[in-house]
Amino acid sequence: MISMNLKYKLAFIAVGALAVSSCANHDLIPDISEIGQPVPTCYWEVGSTVCKAGDSFTFLGKYTVEPGRTPERSEVWYLIAREDVAAVSAKLGGSSLNYTASVTLNDTMRTYQSMVEYPHSAAEFNGHEYLLNGTVGVSRTLAPVAWVDAAAWDQKLFNSYYPQGFADDFKKTVVGYLTDEASAPSYYAALRAVYLNYNFTNEQFKAVGLPEIDTTKDDGGTSEKSDLWFSTTEASDDAIVGYYYITYDNTDPEKPKTIYNEVAKDYTPSEGQFIYPVYKSAEWVFCRYDDNSGSIVSSVRPEWLPKFKTLIENIPFQDWIYDSANSCYKVDFSRKYTLKAQYRVYDTDGNEGIAADVREISIN
Repeated sequence: MISMNLKYKLAFIAVGALAVSSCANHDLIPDISEIGQPVPTCYWEVGSTVCKAGDSFTFLGKYTVEPGRTPERSEVWYLIAREDVAAVSAKLGGSSLNYTASVTLNDTMRTYQSMVEYPHSAAEFNGHEYLLNGTVGVSRTLAPVAWVDAAAWDQKLFNSYYPQGFADDFKKTVVGYLTDEASAPSYYAALRAVYLNYNFTNEQFKAVGLPEIDTTKDDGGTSEKSDLWFSTTEASDDAIVGYYYITYDNTDPEKPKTIYNEVAKDYTPSEGQFIYPVYKSAEWVFCRYDDNSGSIVSSVRPEWLPKFKTLIENIPFQDWIYDSANSCYKVDFSRKYTLKAQYRVYDTDGNEGIAADVREISIN
């Protein structure tokens, strides 16, 4: 009887012998080492990283191949990337608004494609590598585009340059600044400027409860609107129409709300209560002495803000960005293209070598 240990030893010897026999018939190591086939080794330089559309850029390619391999050709491939930068600036509200909206869009217009091919015969051997001097053409259609301070409004051009929804988002933001209760006090002067400078119709004024004006005057009624929208700027007892005191709504502890409680001019404050003057102003204006700033401040009354929102929402987008002082629409659009170029070398067996460096070429 053969012991179990001896059986295991014999089995191990048998497996070892089989492995040696297999190696004699089929060498495993060379198979593993030949999985990756040698490819051409290449490197390149470009004459400039800037090229004019319709022109060409130069390059110097350098390459070698493994012994026993024969170079066949060189190619330059490139990807076309586009960058659009689009902006507009609000002008209707004057310097008090000072709002610019912008967006940057990056896109790949075309993936990598072979743009030029040179046969190996075009290269020269310098004793240790092949050198190829070449040029690559750039299409005229890749010329930069600019649309700035347009003298006339072109809706089709705007639609082709600016992303969908841009105009609506711009208007929503601007109207929000001017009429949202939280931000409106900071944009009081801007809202007044819009009221004065835009040619609203009396039908629009009437619809929101604002006084009608005489639009037949030489200034289109601007001076009358200025008289209607007034507020006190210098403190005097004669200008006081009442008083107010402050309380706080702490329903939301993180955002306590200041409440201005107006009272009549003959109001008698309770012990320890502070009251401050309210001054003459337009019906929709709250003109008051502000103890924090030590001056008279004005704001549109909260109950009037929805009415002004309805009024100014009707203003077309392009009218918001019209610069009357310079007779232009404040658009600022630019489009530029960049090439991301690769150098590739092929041998007669179809092996491809790609230079590690991707060269970026800006088109001007």
